[in-house]
Amino acid sequence: MAIISMFQKLVISFVIILFLTNCDKEKENASVIKNKVTVTKQTLPDLSQAIKLRLEGKPNEAVKILSAINQSNPNLSEVLTQLARALFEAKKFELAAFRFDQANSSLKDSPLFKEAGLSYEYAEDFASAIDRYKNHLSRNESDSQIWLRLARLLVLEGKNTAALNAFSKGSDQTTYHDCLSMANLYYEKKLLPQAEHWFQQAYLKGEQSSPLPMIGLLRIKLLKEEEEVAEGLILEIEKSFPGSIEETDLDEETANLLKTRNMVKLLQVGVLSSEMSVSEIANLLLNSSFKTKQEKVLANSKIPPLQTTEGTEQDVPLQFEDNNDSSQESLASVFGAPIQSDYSTQESSTLEAAKEAFLSRRYQDCLVLARKFINKDNKNPEAWRLCSQAHYQMGEVKEAEMTILEAVRHAPKNLEIRLDYLRMARETLAPKRYLEELERARESFPESIDLIWELARRYHLVERMPVTASILYRQILDLTSEQDELHKKIQMELLKLREP
Repeated sequence: MAIISMFQKLVISFVIILFLTNCDKEKENASVIKNKVTVTKQTLPDLSQAIKLRLEGKPNEAVKILSAINQSNPNLSEVLTQLARALFEAKKFELAAFRFDQANSSLKDSPLFKEAGLSYEYAEDFASAIDRYKNHLSRNESDSQIWLRLARLLVLEGKNTAALNAFSKGSDQTTYHDCLSMANLYYEKKLLPQAEHWFQQAYLKGEQSSPLPMIGLLRIKLLKEEEEVAEGLILEIEKSFPGSIEETDLDEETANLLKTRNMVKLLQVGVLSSEMSVSEIANLLLNSSFKTKQEKVLANSKIPPLQTTEGTEQDVPLQFEDNNDSSQESLASVFGAPIQSDYSTQESSTLEAAKEAFLSRRYQDCLVLARKFINKDNKNPEAWRLCSQAHYQMGEVKEAEMTILEAVRHAPKNLEIRLDYLRMARETLAPKRYLEELERARESFPESIDLIWELARRYHLVERMPVTASILYRQILDLTSEQDELHKKIQMELLKLREP
C-alpha cells in the first residue's frame, strides 16, 4: 500500500509540474506577441506632420514628406492614401490617380475607388474614371453624386443608354445641366414624353436664365405638330431671349410657322413678311403699336375683315406634295418659288443639267434647275445638296446651311453630305454646338477618319482636352497604315501632347 500511495504522489506531482510548465510557455508566447505588436507600432511611420500640412493648405510640402516616407516604407496603404490625397489637393491628378490605385491594391476593406475616380476624371482620363466609379458604386449603390458624375462621363464617351440609366439613379440631385442632358438624350431617342418632362425640369432649375429648355420644348411641339403651343413658345422665347432661335437650325421653320399662322394679320397692315426672320416677325407681333395699327386698319376699312380661322390661313402659303412632315413641307415651300433666269434648255429640269451648271460655275442656273427638280421630288438629297453648294458659292451661307440640313435629313447615312454640313456648321454654329454636331456625326460614322481627325483637333486645339485628343488620335493610328502620311502626322501630334 505504501508503494501505491507513493506512486500516486509522484503522478500528481508530475501533472502539477507539467501544468506549471505550460502556463509559463503561454505567458512567454503572450509576451513575445505583445513585444512584436509593440515593435510594429513603433516602426509605423509618423504621418502627423504631413496630415497637419494638408490641413493647413500646404499640400506640396506634405507631398515631399510623404514621398520620402514612402521610399523608406514602400507599399504601406496608410502612407499611399495620404500621399494620393496630398497629390490630389496639389492638383497633380494623374499622380494622385496612380497612388490611389496603388493603395486600392493593398486594401481589402473600404477601398478608395471614389477618390481614384475623381482623380482620373480631373486628369481627363474618362474611361479610367468610369471604371473606378463603377467599382465604387458596386459597393455604394446609393451614392447619388457619383451616379451623376458617372452619367456625365458616359455622355462624353457617347454611351447614351448607359448615361440615361446612371442619370435615373441620381435623379434626386440633378442640376440644370443634368436635366438638360437627359432631355436631349431622350429627345434623340424619340422618347418625347420623357424629354418634355426633363426640359421642363431644366427650365425650373435654370431659373429661366437660358433659352435652351424652351427651345427643346419647341422642338418637341414642332415634331408633334402642336402649332398653337409652338407659336406661343416662339413668342415667349423671342420676348425673353431675342434672337436666340436664329442661332439654331429652327430659324427657318419657326419663321414659316409665324408667317403661316399670322398671314392675315400681316396682310391687313401691309407688312411683307417673305424676307423677314423669325425674330423680326415675333418682335412685330409682340409690338403693341402693331396691334394698335391693326385695330385702326380694321376700324377704318369699309371691306369686311378677312376671316382669321385656321382653315383660311392654311390656304395662303404654297403647298407641295405631302411627305408626312409638316416642318419640311414649310421648308420646301420657301424654295418653291421660281427664280428668274435666262438659262432655258431642254435639259433644265434634270438633275444632271443642274450638276453641269454647277461645274460650269453658273451657280444661279444651278439653283434654278435644282429647285425645279425639288418641286417634282423634294426627297432627293442630291438636289438639296446642289442647292446648298450653289447658295454657298453665292455667299448665302444661311440658305446653304438650311438646304444641306435637308439633304442630311433625306440621306442620314451619306458621309459626304454630312461632311458638307459640318464644313458649314463650323462657320455658323457656336463652338459648343459645333462640337455636339461632330460627336453626333461620329456616332453615325464611327470609322470615318475625316470625322475622328476633326474631332481630335477640336479637343486638342480648341477645347484643350489632351487626354481625349490622344484617345482620338490613337483611333486614327488603328485605322491607318504606317505608310500613310496621316499616320505619321498623328504620331507627331501625340509626341507634342506628351511634351510638358
